[in-house]
Amino acid sequence: MARVLVPFDDSEPARDALRYAFDLFPDGDVTVLVVVDTASLPFIPNAADESSDETRDLLSDAADLLETAESIAADRGVDVETRTRLGTPAQEVLEYAEGEAIDHVVMGSHGRSGVARILLGSVAEVVVRHSPVPVTVVR
Repeated sequence: MARVLVPFDDSEPARDALRYAFDLFPDGDVTVLVVVDTASLPFIPNAADESSDETRDLLSDAADLLETAESIAADRGVDVETRTRLGTPAQEVLEYAEGEAIDHVVMGSHGRSGVARILLGSVAEVVVRHSPVPVTVVR
């Protein structure tokens, strides 16, 4: 049984990627990962500490995202494992894939190009370039 990781931010591409993962790996063990981007926290020593108000709010938002993913899975009659990590999205996805013996990553992409991609970066691009396992990008 394939172990599949689906990074999830509740965007339409992420929702599509989750549905596609169910189609691509019907018997797979799917883990949905929400990464709380610590870059959104104020630059204060220990701001990324899970006990800070800002971090608690972001973790609460992450829990809501995971509920949405679980609802999408339930609509398909599938159970998913859910995880939350604090950090930089691409780095956390890569570390999770390697550390948890993931076989495949399925993720959405907003399809930005040109200046927008340069300014905003592309989590999908970084994951594709550095992943220790195959990555399917859904647009």
